[in-house]
Amino acid sequence: MADILLKHDSTLAATYVPNAFIDEYMTHADGEFVKIYLYLLRCINNPDTMCSISDIADKFDHTEKDVTRALKYWEKMRLLRLEFNSQEELTGICLSDFCSQTMPKASAAPSAALSAAVPAKLPPDKSASGKQTCKNPPVSDSGTHSVLLPERASYSLNQLAQFSEDETVQEILFVAERYLGHRLNDTETQMILYWLDKLEFSQDMIEYLIEHCVARNHTSVRYMDKIALSWAKSGIRTLTDAKQASDLHSSVVCTVQKAFGISNRALAGVELDYVNKWSKEMGFSDEIIALACQKTILSIHQISFEYADSILQSWKRQNARTLNDVRLLDAQYQEAKSRKITAQKAAVRTAKGTVAGGFANFSQRSYNFEELERELLSHTR
Repeated sequence: MADILLKHDSTLAATYVPNAFIDEYMTHADGEFVKIYLYLLRCINNPDTMCSISDIADKFDHTEKDVTRALKYWEKMRLLRLEFNSQEELTGICLSDFCSQTMPKASAAPSAALSAAVPAKLPPDKSASGKQTCKNPPVSDSGTHSVLLPERASYSLNQLAQFSEDETVQEILFVAERYLGHRLNDTETQMILYWLDKLEFSQDMIEYLIEHCVARNHTSVRYMDKIALSWAKSGIRTLTDAKQASDLHSSVVCTVQKAFGISNRALAGVELDYVNKWSKEMGFSDEIIALACQKTILSIHQISFEYADSILQSWKRQNARTLNDVRLLDAQYQEAKSRKITAQKAAVRTAKGTVAGGFANFSQRSYNFEELERELLSHTR
């Protein structure tokens, strides 16, 4: 497992346990969780200390799952922030500054007030040296367009407190928690604020994104974040555009997944390119695309977007746009195939020379049995 870089929002002069931790957090936490948090405070005393989940587990004779549960607990209490790479591997732990801990505890509920106000665009926190801390690298598009997305902001507790006073933010977080059925942790809150603050998605667009994903049994905010990034890369900035993109995803993509029997994963990028090509460039309907996928499975007994593409290319060349057109082509193909098979069988029979039980390669002899009988009798007299 990869090493983890421990960082802090501000520089600690010494290792100490804040009174707020003892008074408000430690008394309600599991004793093993407290040990791990105290160990993190000790490690953070050395800047850029490297460690791993396995190191912490060995220190306290725990399993790695025990350590992970402790870290997730403290993240839920907003005393630290877990950072992940693109492969969703834990790469960093950023401890919160108790001096600026002004956010409500996890037990407090967000306000449900409605407002169209635009939240303030806040700059990321900076350390005393003026350098930004706890930053993730900018996200770039790996597809055909070299779009550079806005850099992710690691909002400090002070910034989160200011965001929490905005009624639009309150409403978005309230709606998110209602749909997800649980309290948002700090990582999830940071992602949602990124959509609003940096990607500049509207409140309606964010709420639609959450609703759309949950309706399709995708309740992970990380999954929603991937959809948000794909929208931003595609230039989708309005609710109308988002609905059109979702309609394409929910109809054509789901049709292909069902026809191919894909139920345990999402389509890969190159597979989505094929689907977009069939529906947008070639203009085929969902039912025609599904039929091509089904014929692929029947023909080669495996999933192949390349084979399905060859079928659709053939139908396009023959101007087959409807199911009736395809049925007519199938009938013509079967008829031509039957004629070809008949002709091949006749050719084989001719080549083997089988004619009425004789052999065509040899000249046949004819006998006059009456003449033979007279000749035989004349010799016996």
